[in-house]
Amino acid sequence: ATAHVGSTRVDYRDESVAPAQRVFKSQRVWALLVDVYEADGRDSSVRSAYERMIELRIATPQTVVNYARYLEERACFEDSFRAYERGIAEFGYPVAIELWNIYLKRFVDRFGGSKLERTRDLFEQALDGCPSEYAKPVFVAYGQLEETYGLARRALRVYERATRGVANADRLEMYRFYIAKTAELVGVAHTRAVYERGISELGDVGAMQLSAEYAQTELQLGEVDRARALLAYAAQFADPRTDPRVWQQWHDFEVQHGSEDSFKEMLRVKRSVQARATDARHLAEVELSKQPVKSKKPAVDLPTATANPDEVAIDDDDL
Repeated sequence: ATAHVGSTRVDYRDESVAPAQRVFKSQRVWALLVDVYEADGRDSSVRSAYERMIELRIATPQTVVNYARYLEERACFEDSFRAYERGIAEFGYPVAIELWNIYLKRFVDRFGGSKLERTRDLFEQALDGCPSEYAKPVFVAYGQLEETYGLARRALRVYERATRGVANADRLEMYRFYIAKTAELVGVAHTRAVYERGISELGDVGAMQLSAEYAQTELQLGEVDRARALLAYAAQFADPRTDPRVWQQWHDFEVQHGSEDSFKEMLRVKRSVQARATDARHLAEVELSKQPVKSKKPAVDLPTATANPDEVAIDDDDL
């Protein structure tokens, strides 16, 4: 069967072609052939069969994985990696990202940090041309590589890239992940810059949620005035009648940390936002045929954070 040259254009399911002329495109026949060769210990024939399946474009992603694992089990690691690369080139996205994820894991499992520059190059290749909707797991694995074998500052740079490199639907979650990693690796106080960039870059809903979470972080740091300013900012994007969560958070905050005047101010802002939301709905109903105007978020005006005399400044180069 491996000697049959046959055209890759032949479709095995095309009954207008004689069975003898299309049997070479049968996945089942090739799979049986591989099993026979492998049982007989004919390594070169097994390899040739797998390669021919890829050439004929009848290999499935699982075929590529099986081929790579066959080679890996025989300690032919470089050949195994080339098999993954061959499959990635043949299939393209979205299948390619699944093969990349397996390939990168096997490579890291094999070499750990001993071939760090080569591993970084592989991650960069995986991200190059990768559609944003498939990029998140690659960015996360890349950052984890740097955390384990590289430098904390490099890991954070990868996570920062990820906030812009993933699909819009994943950006808020990626920012949350980046914030958590920043707190873990360099301290909670260093999350401020990440929060503020996220608030400025995300849409209204993301900005609202991130501002409310930022307020909770500031409260943990003892910054009551900054937390209040962030809640007031987040509340601008939340209609009290349809999205009461931020308002409940602000209400509970004022009950615990505020005064009568600050509570009244919260109620005043609430009435103002509710009236604005009502007007916006009315205008939308009147002007349904018009294109929606992208809202422009107002700048958040935060009080200056209290200086911590015990805080040590961290330079990126020291991480």
